[in-house]
Amino acid sequence: MSSNRAIVTGAAVRRARAIAEFEEWDFIASFHAKRVAEIDRTDDILLSKDLARREVTLELAQALHVTERQVWAMVSEATVVRERVPAVWSAFRSGEIDGIRVSAIADTAERLETLEAWAALEASAPDYASTHTIAELRAWLRRLRARLEPDQVQQETDRAVEERRVSISHNSDGTSWLNALLPTGVAIAVGDRLRRAARALPSMDRESGEKDRRTREQKQADLVAHWLTSCTGTSTDIRAEIAISISATDLIGLTDGPGLTLDGEPVGSAWARELAQSEHAVLRRLVLDPVGEVLDTTVLKYRPPESLRQALRWRDGTCRVAGCRAPVHETDLDHAKAYDSGGATTGSNLRCLCRKHHNMKSHGHLDDRYLDTPVRHVERYRRAAPTGSAVSGVLGGCVS
Repeated sequence: MSSNRAIVTGAAVRRARAIAEFEEWDFIASFHAKRVAEIDRTDDILLSKDLARREVTLELAQALHVTERQVWAMVSEATVVRERVPAVWSAFRSGEIDGIRVSAIADTAERLETLEAWAALEASAPDYASTHTIAELRAWLRRLRARLEPDQVQQETDRAVEERRVSISHNSDGTSWLNALLPTGVAIAVGDRLRRAARALPSMDRESGEKDRRTREQKQADLVAHWLTSCTGTSTDIRAEIAISISATDLIGLTDGPGLTLDGEPVGSAWARELAQSEHAVLRRLVLDPVGEVLDTTVLKYRPPESLRQALRWRDGTCRVAGCRAPVHETDLDHAKAYDSGGATTGSNLRCLCRKHHNMKSHGHLDDRYLDTPVRHVERYRRAAPTGSAVSGVLGGCVS
């Protein structure tokens, strides 16, 4: 099968699958609504009506061989989407997006509180959802919500941080899970420090001369155990290198949009400002063009300097292959046009590829059509016009 045929056939299969999902959702929502309306019109006591509604859910679950929880989730999410973001329901009907994406959008719509926020979500979500993976969509929805309703998101974060904790669960094979619920920024700093510390460990034991055969994951686990059993203190002093972008107006407090980590996760602007004031913080400035792309830099040698490497990490965020979420610090810098063939060491000719996709490219199995465009550091969300027929403006936010 040729590549073009695979793309066309694959798109048709994806659309047919989404339409089939819509028909299931639509049937469940419509049947449930009709039966509940009939129940509500009866003169039965409240308890009897409630039990009868539950019977409707059970009837649907058994007819479709799914759980009652799944039926209720479809009913609830369909109601939220049709009432608050009907354009998303229309995109579902036409097969542009599937059920898992509708669920993700419904969750965000339910969390948003204002008509303006619902309008922005409705205007932007269908296009983004139809062209990105579910992981990318969920990250985008978190960014959108943090930009649209920063106060509500900050309040939710404050409540969640109050629930921070560590738990230990024991397995039957002599190992145990150590789980820590931490603020996002702190967790990213912990992961960065672990990654750097594991890489810095010597490959040979200095005393025995034996090669260290531990994997990266094993080294990180051993470092956590060492740090937690040999260190004291309860204060958090972040010294790892964590990359956060934030609009200048947000940084100085004129506006209250979120800061965003390198992999696109929103963090509170107040926390970003606090971190910027730390004696250990190092602020770097990247010069962007009007649409938010890192301006090009040219170096007359094969290996790019660290300044260009940092700019490219910011620009790409992850492996450039569409849908690949490999962290940028685990990628290689690849010359799109080989250096030996005249390719320049420039931002426009370099891109971040994870080792798997880099190897595929080196052996001629990674066409440019599989690559996504570079990250734009200004992300724009469309706002619907009051009539719903046109776009009246955009909401911009600094990202990655």
